[in-house]
Amino acid sequence: MISHIQMEYLLAVARTGNITKAAQQLHISQPSLSNQIIALEKQLGIPLLERRRKRIYLTDAGLYFANQSYKILTQSRNLEYAMKEFSRLQNGSLRVGLLPILCPLQLPEAIADFQRIYPKVKLTLTVEGSRQLLEKLDSDDLDAVLAILEEKDLEKDISFLPFKTSPICAALHESHPLAGFSALTAEQLTRETLILSSDSFVLQQIILENIKAGNTPPANSMKCSQIESCLALADKNMGIAFCSPEVADYYHFSHIVLRPLNPPITRCVYLAYKKNPNYFPLLKAFVQHIQGLAE
Repeated sequence: MISHIQMEYLLAVARTGNITKAAQQLHISQPSLSNQIIALEKQLGIPLLERRRKRIYLTDAGLYFANQSYKILTQSRNLEYAMKEFSRLQNGSLRVGLLPILCPLQLPEAIADFQRIYPKVKLTLTVEGSRQLLEKLDSDDLDAVLAILEEKDLEKDISFLPFKTSPICAALHESHPLAGFSALTAEQLTRETLILSSDSFVLQQIILENIKAGNTPPANSMKCSQIESCLALADKNMGIAFCSPEVADYYHFSHIVLRPLNPPITRCVYLAYKKNPNYFPLLKAFVQHIQGLAE
């Protein structure tokens, strides 16, 4: 295999046209350089240099070898520099998946703080439901996701850290008949119109599984792609939506009241990732950054 040292030696001879001068530039002896070039020519099976009028010139093969060597060495130096930049977190990219409730979770502030610390890092953000985010994490289309995980997800080949755990409450119009109760049961909810998020959101599944446990399914339901839409319909007394207190506080619909569920339901947003952060310094820095913000 041709080494970088052999490439450097031939390029030095090509620049100077003289073995002695090239050896001086390389800080090696002239015989040592001559022997290295001879060995390279034997290895390749073709002359790379020829002597004319006391000057050394490249053969056609030598010229091609020199041109390719220059490209390879330049790329190698650029690669080494890039790796140093990666290790210093001055460059690179990170693909992060976020939930649509990123604002109530104060994730824009967290992402902006990370970007200020590492301004040259290219951040690509994807906002989708938990299921879609986990699918993209599994297919290596994302490096890390902040998503709601179920028990079955915790058994997958991923690493995860709890970020935010919150109770899930029923969000209903202040004039709704159930607004007078201090807490709502699954039996009460199955007789009402429920406003649920779409199938790509794990929260919907958590709610339905808890309501159906030992009971009949809900009598009627609507589905929306965004939690804000669910709350907007509940604010118009179209049914009962579900959210955490921080989500309700963020969107602040004036006619909505929150009622806890009995038995209680909680949801936990996790930071999940597959790659080993020890081998990916940028991912490690992001994980540590989010850890510092977690409960």
